[in-house]
Amino acid sequence: MQDRYAADLGDFLKLGLLRWLVATPPKRSRPRLGVVWYRVPNEEGNADGKYVAYLRDGHPTGRMLQELAPDLYDRLRSVHDSGDRSVAKLESSGVLPAGTQTHSAELAFRHLGPREQARRIAHRRRWFDAALTAVQACSLVFIDPDNGLRRTDHRVPAYRNRAEKHAYLDEVKQFTDRGQSVVAYHHADRSAKVAVQAQRRMEDVAEQVGVTPIAAVLASRGTTRLFVVIPAEEHRVQLTERLDELESSAWARELLVCRWSPT
Repeated sequence: MQDRYAADLGDFLKLGLLRWLVATPPKRSRPRLGVVWYRVPNEEGNADGKYVAYLRDGHPTGRMLQELAPDLYDRLRSVHDSGDRSVAKLESSGVLPAGTQTHSAELAFRHLGPREQARRIAHRRRWFDAALTAVQACSLVFIDPDNGLRRTDHRVPAYRNRAEKHAYLDEVKQFTDRGQSVVAYHHADRSAKVAVQAQRRMEDVAEQVGVTPIAAVLASRGTTRLFVVIPAEEHRVQLTERLDELESSAWARELLVCRWSPT
């Protein structure tokens, strides 16, 4: 996540999904949401974060999205119009469900040399320990790395430059090991069809996190994003029901549920 992305089309879709997952019938307790932003420094030289035209009056896509979640739409437009597109502004704008706990400290290695491996490892460990503490009271944790998930045995280790843009699966496992459900962001690329990438990411989760995922939710407007839903066993039924209901809701035209299908 970069501050410059705040209020873009991706934020509308991911926040809409999170609001949907934590909304429950009156007789059920609402999951408490935690958000670990994996916030990295703003980059220059590309057009990422440009998808904000939907917030303009009369925009055809904007009209459709506003019908799905009027309150969310209006709050994101206020963030955009404020001129302060940042994670901090998102958190103060009310786009997150009441009671949400967050970790928004920047994760960056720019103050450390490329050969300072031990210090880089320790720096990331301290950042992640703070994230664990910040969301320890939450039952559902959303992790929002800039690029997405990586296997723990990836050829690029977590202390290398630009590795801050990824959440590694040994980090995801630390949430699930203490009984928390996780929704993890992953940016699809051109390596394979999106449905194939979704299954691959879920296979990685099953293997390295040790939890059978429910699904990856695909959001393809603007650019293609995956949200991998990794349940604690006590939340599996409730999260599965919410995804079932999503498929028969108006959100289904924006969010496609790709179920886990082990090979």
